[in-house]
Amino acid sequence: MKLTRFFLFSVFTLSVLNCAELFQSRDKKDNTDALLVALFASPGCGSSAVSGSAGNGTRYLFSGCSGDPTSVLRAFGFTSSGVTFNAGIQGTSAASTIVTNASSLSSSGNDSKAGIEITYVMNQGDSFVDALLQSTSSFAGPGVQFSPTQSQWLNGSTPSAFVTTPSIAWSSSVGIEKTVCIEVHKENANAHIFGWSIPCNSVNRSSYEFEQEDAVITGFTGDRVGLKINKAVIKSITIYSTVIGTAGSFQ
Repeated sequence: MKLTRFFLFSVFTLSVLNCAELFQSRDKKDNTDALLVALFASPGCGSSAVSGSAGNGTRYLFSGCSGDPTSVLRAFGFTSSGVTFNAGIQGTSAASTIVTNASSLSSSGNDSKAGIEITYVMNQGDSFVDALLQSTSSFAGPGVQFSPTQSQWLNGSTPSAFVTTPSIAWSSSVGIEKTVCIEVHKENANAHIFGWSIPCNSVNRSSYEFEQEDAVITGFTGDRVGLKINKAVIKSITIYSTVIGTAGSFQ
């Protein structure tokens, strides 16, 4: 009986110690992340909470960032590849990428949703930015491809024309800052992809400028936000924690 009691006491003690160590490790990681963000933050480089008519989210400013992009972007919660800092995150090809390290959904579950705002500058006529929402870390999933004069919906790396398109042609964004707002809803296992060519706080949330309903997506299993930056510069990205669009959605 004494041996049994001793064994049970030992197991209980080890469990308590392991739990304490686990919480200490989590606290240490959280503190380290906060210190890294503070270390790399500077005017025009950092994250902040935002709110407005489009809802709530976190804005990441990159126009003032410098130093090693891998380290800086990791501190802000992104994994990057093939990018540099040049008045923003500069990419040179489709292999120039950033992707969030954690879930970036505004609504989870079977009808998950994700929405972002991006401010970018295209460097050349053949530039593009692929913005994938509810993406995997390997960039499988739905999204929108932006070129200097148009947008197309994406199934991974494959662009297709939207059914609903802007009534007025876009002016070229080569050398000019452009801000876009996009959202992806999972609806009946397919994607409802839509957006506007203006900041999210300026949109009509019940009417979309470009839209694709029932888009069939290969590997629609992710929860990240990822960008492919081909011959373009990303000035900022806002990841929303609340749903933006209201038309044709299951809220």
